[in-house]
Amino acid sequence: MNEPSVFVDSSTHELDQRGMPVHNIHVTVSGQQFLHMYVHNAYGQLQQRATYKGLLARDHGQTRPFVLTRSFFFGQQKWGAMWTGDSQTNYDNVLLSVNQLLTLGVSGVVFGGCDLPGFYGIPSDDLFIQFYQLGVFYPFMRAHNNIPPTDSDNFNNFADREPWLQSERVQNVIRDSIYQRYAFMHYLYTAFFESN
Repeated sequence: MNEPSVFVDSSTHELDQRGMPVHNIHVTVSGQQFLHMYVHNAYGQLQQRATYKGLLARDHGQTRPFVLTRSFFFGQQKWGAMWTGDSQTNYDNVLLSVNQLLTLGVSGVVFGGCDLPGFYGIPSDDLFIQFYQLGVFYPFMRAHNNIPPTDSDNFNNFADREPWLQSERVQNVIRDSIYQRYAFMHYLYTAFFESN
């Protein structure tokens, strides 16, 4: 998550604005100043680029860095992969993930994915299955979800997502989906890295 974010006000413990205040000032190496509102979208891409170049320099150009970001901008596709952010666990977000990834692909950002089987909420077995069967064909595939809160009142809003904790039917689909993914892993790896 390479974006300047403010989630909770530590003095009041209330949810604050979601990003850096728009009137914060950024200063370039030459001393030029910009309000954050004018560079917010570029911030994530610039950080991703710096991370990619830093990893490349650290390893003396001997490895291909993998940098995953949620905050990106024009040109991001040269520096790594992205995911669509924290989604809801429902059928609308299955369709939304396809729309987002296709739109981004047409825009030149081709190495993306979304959280399987959604980030917030408890998936039904059928939703779990549908998300994994579709996720095999996302350019970037990963299982990811929200960490359960520590208070017991909200604990039931989340589910354990480990494959071995699911029904046998879901376990079989996840296993088959992962095997399918690995069957064309070399194609995906080459398609992404040869385009950079």
